[in-house]
Amino acid sequence: MPAMVFPEGVCAAQEKLFIPEELTPLFHTPVYPRLTAEQRRRYNQLHALWFNEQIMFFETVLGRRILDALLREPWPERIADGLRQFRAEEERHTEMFRRLNRRYAPRFYDARDHHFIRVPALWRTLFEWMVDHPGWFPLFFWLMLIQEERSLFFSRCYLARAEAIEPRFVKAHRLHLADEMGHVSWDEELIDVLWERAHPLLRKLNARLFAWMLGELFSTPKRGQLCVIDELARELPEIRPLQPEMRRQLLALATDEAYRSSLYSREIVPKTFARFDGSPELRALDLCGYRPLPAGVR
Repeated sequence: MPAMVFPEGVCAAQEKLFIPEELTPLFHTPVYPRLTAEQRRRYNQLHALWFNEQIMFFETVLGRRILDALLREPWPERIADGLRQFRAEEERHTEMFRRLNRRYAPRFYDARDHHFIRVPALWRTLFEWMVDHPGWFPLFFWLMLIQEERSLFFSRCYLARAEAIEPRFVKAHRLHLADEMGHVSWDEELIDVLWERAHPLLRKLNARLFAWMLGELFSTPKRGQLCVIDELARELPEIRPLQPEMRRQLLALATDEAYRSSLYSREIVPKTFARFDGSPELRALDLCGYRPLPAGVR
């Protein structure tokens, strides 16, 4: 398979990273220094495309859909107006990252939004049905909070490394940062209303499902990021002898506490972890990067 063809006018982007290196999982493995600068850069670019796909998937299948479900219920005018603005901003983000991926990888994205993320139809249907019933599954408000607060941290990393990153990626994350600060506040308000009014047993069941979902879909490298490695090997055949080791080391990050803490920590998601401390259902669970503070420290 030929290397990616960049559209006219963006060839210089081949010399730039698309995402800060420390936000890529392979950066945290022993095999990473064995790659050449060109190989690391191409991996970085492919991972950034996957990262944009994840943002689009999250904001479309979860964010916009759950807001649609909420807006089918009666709300005070202030809250209804806020939810509509929230939804419009999620739609704008999706389109922004869609355009970015199509600009830099037209052969992946001209006809679809996802190349690396492939969700089986049955699982997607089940996930969408759950999202359509937020009263039964208020765990999604916790998922929105932790992912959007984490997104704030990642966007700040983009701005801090701006000189090394392709400018259009930096601009997209600067715009994303501006809206996500408001979204975190809305997530907290929705938790205050919809999580707290749920039956204690329902909260307990939702907390366990949330812990599983965070680990399975939004934490350690799995299917999508293995697809990034496979694509890298197709584009750069010289690294194929390293491909099995790269895949093995990526999967090993699932038990690497230092890596897990690079995804979620009190520095990265301080508001979310503070709320975990105050939630009996979530405080007791083994959540990625989270260790409860002693009661007297809060």
